[in-house]
Amino acid sequence: MSRWLFGSRKSGTQQSASVYNDVKAGLQAMYKKYLLPLESDFKFQQFYSPLLTDGDFAAKPMVMVLGQYSTGKTTFVQHLLERDYPGLRIGPEPTTDKFVAIMEGSTDQVIPGNTAVVDPTKPFSQLSNFGNIFLQRFECSLLPCVVLNGLTLIDTPGVLSGNKQTSRGYDFEAVVQWFAERVDLILLIFDAHKLDISDEFRRCINALRGNDTKIRIVLNKADMVSYQQLMRVYGALMWSLGKVISSPEVARVYIGSFWNNPLQNDENRRLFEAEANDLYSDIARVPRDAAIRKLNDFIKRARLAKVHALLLTTLRNKLPMFGKESKKKQLINQLGTIYQQVSQEYGVPIGDFPPLATMQEKLASFEWSKIPRLDMKQLEGLDNIIRTQIPKLMSLVPTDTWASVPHTAADGSLVEGKVSPFLALTQSSTTPSWAIDKYLHQPVDVELYREDFERIGPDSLGRVDGSQAKVDLVKSKLPSGILHRVWNLADFTRDGYLDLYEYALARRFIEMKLQGLELPSSLPPNLLPANFQQQQQQQQQQPLSQTSAGSISNPHAFNSTPSSGGAAPGSSWAPQTSTGQGCPGSLGAPGSGSQVTLGGGLLAGPHGDDAASSGAVSHSASAEISSQSAFM
Repeated sequence: MSRWLFGSRKSGTQQSASVYNDVKAGLQAMYKKYLLPLESDFKFQQFYSPLLTDGDFAAKPMVMVLGQYSTGKTTFVQHLLERDYPGLRIGPEPTTDKFVAIMEGSTDQVIPGNTAVVDPTKPFSQLSNFGNIFLQRFECSLLPCVVLNGLTLIDTPGVLSGNKQTSRGYDFEAVVQWFAERVDLILLIFDAHKLDISDEFRRCINALRGNDTKIRIVLNKADMVSYQQLMRVYGALMWSLGKVISSPEVARVYIGSFWNNPLQNDENRRLFEAEANDLYSDIARVPRDAAIRKLNDFIKRARLAKVHALLLTTLRNKLPMFGKESKKKQLINQLGTIYQQVSQEYGVPIGDFPPLATMQEKLASFEWSKIPRLDMKQLEGLDNIIRTQIPKLMSLVPTDTWASVPHTAADGSLVEGKVSPFLALTQSSTTPSWAIDKYLHQPVDVELYREDFERIGPDSLGRVDGSQAKVDLVKSKLPSGILHRVWNLADFTRDGYLDLYEYALARRFIEMKLQGLELPSSLPPNLLPANFQQQQQQQQQQPLSQTSAGSISNPHAFNSTPSSGGAAPGSSWAPQTSTGQGCPGSLGAPGSGSQVTLGGGLLAGPHGDDAASSGAVSHSASAEISSQSAFM
């Protein structure tokens, strides 16, 4: 996923950072000068969303994951991060009982809700309005992860069935609505085996109204059904959603299995790869489009504040000196007609007005005597910034920007590059020492895999290319994202081919994944052939004028015979049943034979080569095709 989010062009990174800061500063200044006084005078926060704080402008873009219990929400987040976050709980029962804001931090840390809402650097201060019971069910989880350089993830409690949710103790739908107004992307997760929409989930979806453009549907665990069953499941999902989402536009649906276990039915592998590519591209655009989205939200809020002020002023002017209460009820009942009057008198589009039923409910409990007189100069100033200042800020946003992050990820992994390559993290973070010794310390015995390698049909140089290796390695039924990481680890010569030793490395890492263990972030040095390490050291000692830039004249001319005593047991190629769920794998889920380029090199070659262009999907062959992963 890091390769989708972050490019390696420093100039583009610095450009995006400065642009984002300029747009943020401009919006913040305009809000405090023009919009905030109008919202405060007409009690905007009592009708709609709370007033904005400095933390709201400084916040990174957010992605919220929402769905019923046991649909794979937390596992999906774990899959994105390629590691566990502090406080993570996964199980078949409703395990996640809190709203968790997963943010970047220097160390693993959990911040309770009451502490998080008083931190001015975080955009959660308004959550204190939901009370102490909710704050006990909210926390911030900090961890060092390159994915979180550009965005914040919001994990939510599993939505229950029926009326069991009445014991939550806080307004769950109101909290969902609060987050929906602030996040940049909303992922609704559905299980292929549980397509029913409970009462609470229906209310949650209704709370998302007004944010329809942010909603994406994810049909998870799709590998548990066959091709024919998947078509029926997809149709049933569309039927269920059609009854809940009252919009003529069709929401984008992504189909796949977003974890690192072997696919139960891999006949849909190509479909899952293409869908994963599209989903990761969508998420990758979130940091890059943050400035544009903030501008859009600001304009949307300004138009609503203007309509709100005009509407309350009109209602105030219609109140008589006596009999105000009876007239108030009459005006509320006639609110639809008043909408039309305000629209015609002030030239405001009827689509800018809030929902009629919601406004009637709010006005019934609002004290009309608090409505001030409207200063038309305030509206003129607001109209002026929308006409003149916002376009100036738009000009600061270039058409080609990258996510503003200070560094790139380790090759083939989302795990922070500081993690030791000798660590194989499992879900419980307690990898047995025997597993580390077996897979990461013991040399590879190539003789265990020679027969399988010869059966593939190596060329005259003793190598197999990507297409040959792919046919063999997919027999493991591991997701393509995991096989992409395996390729990156095994192809240490970076030439796009596997010799016998590299093939043996790939088989070892596949066996490691089938045992439920996590792959290292980079190839441990002790697994490299001795001659290869010696030539690398010699090249580093030679003057730059005498060495070609990072080239190896014959990368396969190394002794791939391992030292004695290093046979890795359990070398049978028959796929084994995973003994543990493990951590999810790399999110660079490749398409079938295509190269996806996002955000200035978000997905370049599997070994960090720059992509051809920013924000584009290129299906042309790369000039560096020899270094491409077989699973790209």
